Amino acid sequence: PKVGDLKILVQKSFNQRFLMLVTADGRILGDPCQSLVDAQLKDKDCLTAVALQANVAATMPSLSLRGAFALWCCGGRKIITWGHPGYGGDSSAVQDQLRN
Repeated sequence: PKVGDLKILVQKSFNQRFLMLVTADGRILGDPCQSLVDAQLKDKDCLTAVALQANVAATMPSLSLRGAFALWCCGGRKIITWGHPGYGGDSSAVQDQLRN
């Protein structure tokens, strides 16, 4: 099992899509592809699920249906963008520069 599998279970349990998992020693489990073993999680370890507030920004040029959106979660480590590439919908070239 992976961190992402655990996060999905927690999201469903709390009916909360935007959350972050934190270990008892304060480590944020941020890599969904990391195995639970590599994340140094053991049976009966305690985790905290922190609900995050999602913020969405949009660009919508006048008289056009083309636009772009960005989603950022307070306390999160990632900004997700989608929409028309010409209006900021493709942030792949600068993803490593996007931060709170």
